[in-house]
Parts: sequence; C-alpha cells; structure tokens
Amino acid sequence: MTRRFDREVLQERARNLAAANLNGLARVEVALLPADDPDHAGLTLFFHNSLHLADLDTAVNLDGIPPTDLFRIRGGSRLPAGDDPGQVRVTALHHDGDNRLLLRVEPVGDYSSYTLWAIYEDAGGDPLVDPLFDRIDFKFRPGCFDLDCAPRLEPVPPPGERPDVDYLARDFDSFRHLLINAMRQRVPEWEPSSEADLDQVILDLLAADGDEICDFQDRVMQEACLGRARKRLSLARYGRLLDYHVHQGNQAVTQVLAEVSAEIVIPAGHPVWSGGHWSEPGAVLFLTSRSRRCFPALDRLLPYHWGEAVTALDAGALQADLALPEPLDPLSEADAQGLRDLLRRPEVEALVIEEALNPATGSANGRDPRGRQLLRLLPGEQAAEVQQDPLSGRYLVRIHWRREDALRRRYCFLSDCDGAMVDGISVFRGNLLEVAQGRPHHTLFLPPGLALPVGDPQALVRLDYRHWEPTRWGRLCTLPATPLSYRDTPPGGDRPTATTLRVGLTRVDAAGNWSEAAGLQPWSERSDLIGSRGGDRHFLVETDERGISRLRFGNGVNGADPGADAVLVCDYQVGQGSAGNVGADRLTGFGTLPGLVSVRNPFDVTSGRDPEPPEQIVRRIPVAYRARQKRAVTLEDYVKRAEELPEVSHAHARYAWSGSWRTVRIAIDPVGASALEEEQRRRIEGWLDAVRLIGEDLEVRPARYVPLDIDLVVCAGPDYWAGDLAFELAEAFSEGYDANGEPGFFHPDAWTFGQPLHASQVMGRALRVTGVERVIRLGMRRFEPGTGRAPLLVVTPDQVPVAEVDRIELRPWEILRVANDPDHLEHGRIRFTVEGGRR
Repeated sequence: MTRRFDREVLQERARNLAAANLNGLARVEVALLPADDPDHAGLTLFFHNSLHLADLDTAVNLDGIPPTDLFRIRGGSRLPAGDDPGQVRVTALHHDGDNRLLLRVEPVGDYSSYTLWAIYEDAGGDPLVDPLFDRIDFKFRPGCFDLDCAPRLEPVPPPGERPDVDYLARDFDSFRHLLINAMRQRVPEWEPSSEADLDQVILDLLAADGDEICDFQDRVMQEACLGRARKRLSLARYGRLLDYHVHQGNQAVTQVLAEVSAEIVIPAGHPVWSGGHWSEPGAVLFLTSRSRRCFPALDRLLPYHWGEAVTALDAGALQADLALPEPLDPLSEADAQGLRDLLRRPEVEALVIEEALNPATGSANGRDPRGRQLLRLLPGEQAAEVQQDPLSGRYLVRIHWRREDALRRRYCFLSDCDGAMVDGISVFRGNLLEVAQGRPHHTLFLPPGLALPVGDPQALVRLDYRHWEPTRWGRLCTLPATPLSYRDTPPGGDRPTATTLRVGLTRVDAAGNWSEAAGLQPWSERSDLIGSRGGDRHFLVETDERGISRLRFGNGVNGADPGADAVLVCDYQVGQGSAGNVGADRLTGFGTLPGLVSVRNPFDVTSGRDPEPPEQIVRRIPVAYRARQKRAVTLEDYVKRAEELPEVSHAHARYAWSGSWRTVRIAIDPVGASALEEEQRRRIEGWLDAVRLIGEDLEVRPARYVPLDIDLVVCAGPDYWAGDLAFELAEAFSEGYDANGEPGFFHPDAWTFGQPLHASQVMGRALRVTGVERVIRLGMRRFEPGTGRAPLLVVTPDQVPVAEVDRIELRPWEILRVANDPDHLEHGRIRFTVEGGRR
C-alpha cells in the first residue's frame, strides 16, 4: 500500500511510542566491506526509543530464536530476499547502545530496493512495534539519477475511415420512357397528352409494375452472392456458412451506486433511468440485471487516517484502511468483524473510490469528476481483514483489491483547508448494481384466428398481443417493438450473439383460454436450427436492417414444433447501441422501493455498440476462417496464438528436449510492461493449451531481458541550456511517453525478441531532439556490473556505417532493455553528457 504521511503528525506519534510501550524503526545505515565482492553487509538500525531492544538481543543470542523470525527482509531482483539459505537474510544481531541494533546480512543484495520488517510480540500476541514504524526500505548499493518518473499517457488513436458503397438500380422513369417510345412506333401519330388520359394511365401502371418487378429481380440477384448482398438476413446466413457470426450490436451495461436507508434487496428488473421520468423523450431506461442485497454501511466508507498521519493513497496502491462507519463503534472488535464479514460477502465484488470533495477548498464545488475508479476486491477472506491502531485502540478494516485495478492516480482523503483539517475528501462506496439498457416488454403470440386482447403500451413493462405465422420452415413470431436488445458479446465473429429474450410456452384450451400461472415450458435460443433434433425446444432470432426481429421455431425435424395451440410468451428488452451511452451521474431516476434513497452511475457508459455495418461484414466473412487456427503445428503457430491476447506484445517459441518428450518453451513480452504476472502466465498457458499438439508439453515463461549500459555524449546548440537538453534526452530515451504522447525510444512495445540495437538508431533519435547539434561519441555494452566482462563498443559519427562493429546483437530469445530507473540499475541505464550550450 502506497501511503502519504503528515510529517509533523508522524513525528508526534513517534515521540508517544514509549508511553504506549511501543517501539519503531527510525532509520537504517548500510555498511559494506571495502572488498570488491563482500560476502556480508552490516545494518545499523536506529529505533525511536530503547524499549525491548535488549530483549531482542537475548532472544537471539541466548534463547536461540532465529534472527529471521524477528527481522525479515523481502524484495530484490537478481538476488531475492527470503528466509532460506542463499537468500538475502539476517544471520546475526547485536544490541549496540541505547536505541541501536547491529544486524549481519548475507549475502549482499543487488542494486534494487529491499524492505526490512521488525516482528516482535509480547506473550499475549500483541505487537510491540508500531505498525507505522515496523518496516523500512533500504539499498545495498544506492545510485543517483535525475529523471522524471511521471507516467505519460498514450493518446487515443484516430478512428479509421469507412469505405463508401454505391448501388445502382432501374427505375419507373426509364420504363415509362421506353413504353412511350414503343407506343410511338406501334401507333402512328400518337403523342403523349394529359396524364389523366386512359392510355397515359395504363402506361404509368405498366411502368410501375415493371419497376417493382425489376426491383424484385435486382434484389434477388443482389442477394445471390456475398459480394453484392445488402440485406442483413442474407449476410448473417452467408456468415454462418463460414462459421462467422454477424454482430448485431449490444445494449449498454454499466454499474450504478445505490444509497439505502436500511438493508434491502433490490430485485432484478428494477428500473433506473436518465432524466425526470422514463417516459420522457430522450430518457434512457436501464434495468437491474440481477437481485442485489444492499447495506447502509456500504453507502459511504471513509479511509482510516491513523490519527491524521496518513493523508492520501498514491497511484499504484493495492490496499486501503477503512474506518468503521456510523453507527458502528470504532472501539468494538465485534463491529469491525461485522464490517469485515460484510465486505467478504460474494455480492460485494467491488468498491468505488471517488473524490467527493475538492482537496483545495474542502467543498463539493470544483471536485474532479474523473477521480473515480472501480476496485475489484480479492476473493473470499483475502478481501478484508481487521486491524487495530495500537496507539488509539480504534479498529479498522483493511481491504485488498486486484493488481490490475491498482490506483491510477493519487487520492487525497485528508486536507488542510484554511487551517482546518477536512476529512472525507475521497470516499469508498460499495452498493454497486449492474444495470442493462432497454425497456422491458411482455409479448404473447397467439394462434391465428384467436381474438387479440388489448395491450397496455403505457406501462413500464409494455404488454402486447400478436399472432404467430405458420410457415413451412416453422412458426414465425415478429416482435412488435424495435430494436431488440442484444447482450454484450465480443465482436469479431467468433461467438454467436445472444438476445435478452426469455421464451416460454403454454397452450390454449378448447374454450380459447390460456394461463401463464400454471407454469411455462422454457425454450432455448440458438444461432441456427441445423443441429437441433425434432424434440429440442430451440428457437432462433433474426434481425433485419430495419431493426425488426423475428423468432423462428422448429418444424418437427430441425427443432421441436410448438404446435397449433401454442401460446408463446416472450419477455425481452428493447433499445440498444450507442444510444445507451450516457455520461456519468446521468442515471438518477429510479422506481419507488422502500429503503432506496438514491442511485447514480459513477462512470460514463461506453459499452453500447451499434450493429456491425454491412460493408465490414462482406469484407470479413471470406477471410474469417483463415484467422482462426484450431491447432498449433509449428512454433510460429504458438507465437501467433499467444499474440492474439491483448496483454501480449510479442512472443517467442523454441523447442526443448525434457529427456522423454518435446517441450515448447514460449517466452512472453507483456504489453506496456516487462514483468509477467503469475495470473497472466496461467491465463496464457490455458489459452495455448487449447491448440497444443498431443505429445508436446508447454512451458510459458517471461522473456529474458538483456540490460544495456549506454554512454551518449552530444553537443548542444548555443541557444539551449545543457540541463534542459539532458532532461529532454532522458525523456526521449525513456520506457514511457514524452510530452507529445510519443513512446520513448526504449518503450517495451518498441522492441521484440532478437532485435539488435544499432548505433545509428541511437544517434538518429538523439539528433531528433531539438537543440542537439551533433553526437560526439556513443558507447554501448551489455550491463554486467562488477564483472568487466562485457566489451565496450565505442562509435563516433564518422565511423557510421563503415565501423566493423556498430551494433549489439541479441539471441533470438532475448529482448534488450534500458529502464534507466534509479531503483533498478540492473535493468539497464543510459547516461547523457551534454557539451556546449548555455550553462
């Protein structure tokens, strides 16, 4: 958890530790032997007071307790820390002075950061080290850099252009002109006169019939092949022949926050809308997807600030401490456990953190509406745990969320506004409900000839009655309202679309009556009825270019026939596409429900998609089957399969012999990162296992990154400051983005496996920086600190491209890396020397 501290409050807390029989770490000093390769390091720990230090010395040196049980080290990159032999750990300690401990650590760690934890409890299990002072970060070999670590955001790419489509057809005027000329040839001295004359009326009727016949013939010929088809039904059927499913668009789905005054259950199908009332023009109606129990304790959760010591959460935080909301007692452990159990419930899947007040003024005016983020909690007991502040005795609940939901910005929750501390700047909210766009409809299809009752089109759930149509292919039901809402399915043609339809069947008795209360026989939706048997209760939905949807049931051969006395009951939603994409805080109207105070959508709704355009369908259907390979035969097939995932930038595969069978080793380069998470690795392994050949094993591993050590000497123009130019160079050669949104030279997605680094590439990028007149010297080598084995490649501009060696070669499974990170020198560095310019 990345935390911000108020230094003055923290110092006051440190001075009060002794009164509470607590101690804490103040600072650490690292001492290394003068040898080139020391075998151990000495750590001098300074504490805030001398309490319990002699007991620690006695516990290790007299009682035989291992030092790793009291002081744990974690972190490291090349030399990880741990409690096992060979890992960086504490092997001995000695009490030296009033508030000092001397620790012996071996082996000596690498250039990365390590964290030292002090763990000491009394006989009752209560900690004797304050939680805010129980750990400290340190380095064995610190380095100094002057780089800007602020992240750069990638700009949104411009939308692609759509091709124009032109259609030609015969019309009424051409036929009328042809008939007039024919009459002139066949009837001498005949001329067209008034349009009301009988002969002219007959010509017009014949021209109109010809126009309709030719239009029908043209449409038949137009739909006869994929390249000329225009009707959406034809395109969808052509696509199904090649296992391509046309995307029909989908309804917008989002999350809304509910505020309740008592514990209630919000049922599935409860309405939420934008505007004053759902029936108003322009209002967008949403329905809850499933029932959800809501709790008043989750309406507003304030972060716990440890006596005003912790004031904010920084970007990248994965956990937070929550204070107990009213009317819970913060001194009651039972109340804290109750809140913890509430956050562990399966229905509480996520929380929303938002900036509720302006940090500068402490009021709601001027708050940043973009300061909101959805945080998906870890499953089960990992979601929340109870903690206690030993200084105040108050209980708190610590929550943990997924790594991919790490905070994207800093959230302040305690601010000094005009001399007064204002709490609740940022808050957590937990009563989240999923809602989907579309007005509910209840339509009954009766046998032909049966009288239709009067529906109720003004009710929220619109009631309609229609007749189904008998055809030789099966019974057809045309939905009266458009457009039918489709559920969210990924575009691309791989997965069949699914609608919001729920279909049941009942029957008409001899008196012409029917009832829904006796129970309905459910029917299932399919993309086609080719594989359905005569007794399968299946139906399919087809939507044309006008948005009219038809349900088709089986004929007894392909799918079951509902029967002549069938009453088909359909429940569905109407409304989809980009029309459901509304801005944040627009969904504020809701149906009356006791205990429900208010609702709102904290985020912009962007998930609504329009139907796939016809020109895109025609372009994709003929080549869709080529893009989906069901079995990986070569190494290139494994690479292509891995790179289909959005989180994979590049992949490299090679064979290895395990002694009994062949193993395919696949190295993964993640998108926008250099570290492969274990969850990502398992997901990629499962994705590749679906196409693995029998007799081959899979081994998914992170890419092997080769750090480089680069020295670049440039000459600045006379009008440019050398310091500013060095900063511009560091930004241009970073792993992030520059101020213009352009990726840095060493951005992870710019380099792939086996790609060499040419000296001309580095020089060319340096010369693109405004103010650099020329490159004086460039030195490059593999970064191997302390060994001296890597040869140094020095190139000057007059040697390019005639130098014998002007690049650094990499093996096929290696990727170069220059992170230029002061915390991780072993990930590569580049140093800039600017000569000339203004000083």
